Amino acid sequence: MTRMSDSRLDRCLLLGADANESLPILKSLGRRSVPVTAAAHKRISVGLFSRRPERKLRYPDPIAYPEDFLDWVEEQVRTGRYPVTLVCGEEVTALIARHRHRFDPHTVIPLVEHDTFQICRDKANTMRAAKRLGIETPQTWFPDDDGIDSVAQQIEQWPVVLKPTRSNGARGIRYPDGPAALKRDYEAIRQEFSGVIVQEFVPHDGRQYKAELLIGRGGRLLAAGVYDKPRFYPPSGGSSTLNSTVERPDLIDLSHRLLKGIGWYGMGDCEFIEDPRDGRPRLMEVNPRFTRSIKILVEAGLDFPWMLYQLARGQDVTPSLDYRKGLYMRYLLSDCMWFLRSPERFRTRPSFFKFFGRNQCGEIFDWTDPAPALAHVLGKTMKLFDARQRKFLLRMDGN
Repeated sequence: MTRMSDSRLDRCLLLGADANESLPILKSLGRRSVPVTAAAHKRISVGLFSRRPERKLRYPDPIAYPEDFLDWVEEQVRTGRYPVTLVCGEEVTALIARHRHRFDPHTVIPLVEHDTFQICRDKANTMRAAKRLGIETPQTWFPDDDGIDSVAQQIEQWPVVLKPTRSNGARGIRYPDGPAALKRDYEAIRQEFSGVIVQEFVPHDGRQYKAELLIGRGGRLLAAGVYDKPRFYPPSGGSSTLNSTVERPDLIDLSHRLLKGIGWYGMGDCEFIEDPRDGRPRLMEVNPRFTRSIKILVEAGLDFPWMLYQLARGQDVTPSLDYRKGLYMRYLLSDCMWFLRSPERFRTRPSFFKFFGRNQCGEIFDWTDPAPALAHVLGKTMKLFDARQRKFLLRMDGN
């Protein structure tokens, strides 16, 4: 479906409004008076508690009932009500990317084609693409292709990192310290996840970074910014609990080279770790979607949601690489878990106890739209009563 630019603001359907990243999208488009319908499968969802959507809808659980979810989306967009559809949340984005042929005749979804999407969603594919394009990564082995016994024989330095090719928040990661542990952990992870890779261990005291890019047609760089991860949970390696915007044009260049090299379009998030042994950045993974920490760059002056909306409408987008440095964003619930488990709790900089400041913002809470914070706390609290979800959230085993 090809759109011509005009002076009117097309109505937008936002899928995945239960994801944290829906909040900066709603705020951004709301500032521009874009009429947005927020949709999610949970009644208690941050986006559905927000005051900013024009309409709020619920759809079938996309994980439990994927076909019902896809039918629901197709029914909505076939009406012609939504010329633009934006997507957030890992599972929802993956489903829409895979089945976008069902929606393309009716709405514009600024997502890359599914084959290219899979290069970034699967870490094994990402590592192969990075190697082909000359971008440094930790040394990587592929036991699903070569066999775990063959991989074990090739490793000269232990521990190594065993990780699923598809997961989030460092879940499923193990650090086997020898061949026997590698084989045991490999079999355990394979029972839960679809694929596994083995990587060289990069010490965790190396600084971690995320580069967020918006790529237009032909690989044109439209917007980019970088933030680091001063704190993350679990403390052994996981999702950020505190971020800060930084100046790292080298990481933007590396990320652009990778995404352009694979034919990317839309939002892309490249994660790096700076190897403390030689100071060189190494690519860890690529998230082919809006990430939950995108808010820090939106608040710093890079209006990714609005620019992506403009792309979907077929408008020219003015490139933007200028953003505020030194802005901090905290994910408070996870940061509290970090405080309980980290030996650095009283030595961290900035201090854990610095809750307010002109250079700080919260990932969820916003004085101008406070209700989503209530939905977030209620949702997390309800999950604690389910043993499986409690383990997933708290990750007391380090995974």
